[in-house]
Amino acid sequence: MRQLTKTQTLLMAVGALLMVVGVFLTVAAIGTIATPAMRALAAITFAFGAIIFAAMQLIQTYSGSNLTIRRLRRIAVIGSICMVLSALLMVEQTFRIFMPLFSTSIETYSAYCHYVHNNWGVMLLIACILQLYATLRLSNEIKKEA
Repeated sequence: MRQLTKTQTLLMAVGALLMVVGVFLTVAAIGTIATPAMRALAAITFAFGAIIFAAMQLIQTYSGSNLTIRRLRRIAVIGSICMVLSALLMVEQTFRIFMPLFSTSIETYSAYCHYVHNNWGVMLLIACILQLYATLRLSNEIKKEA
């Protein structure tokens, strides 16, 4: 497994921290009377964190022949993609970029609300489960290989 440099490891940790701060600000904005600026800051913070985290995880590659490690790497990549999709859903919920396309009738607006509104949390939960599983198993498999 290709190890990240210290700078890349720091960027990955900063990306993870930005995601946590973004989710915290979003949850705090839901629970209180928040300004649109606070919601926008939360969504953008989470999006930047997800992009940085996913990019650093994609840089970390595996060139060996162990099929278990390759499978776990693919699971981690799918988890990263889910995090970025979660960020896109959060940004869409905050800024409503595509909402005018769906507000032509009550059926399309209902579908928009069904597929976009607060579904970033579901996608983030899936991403976290995949990342947690892959991380724990990868560390064990790499120790076995060494």
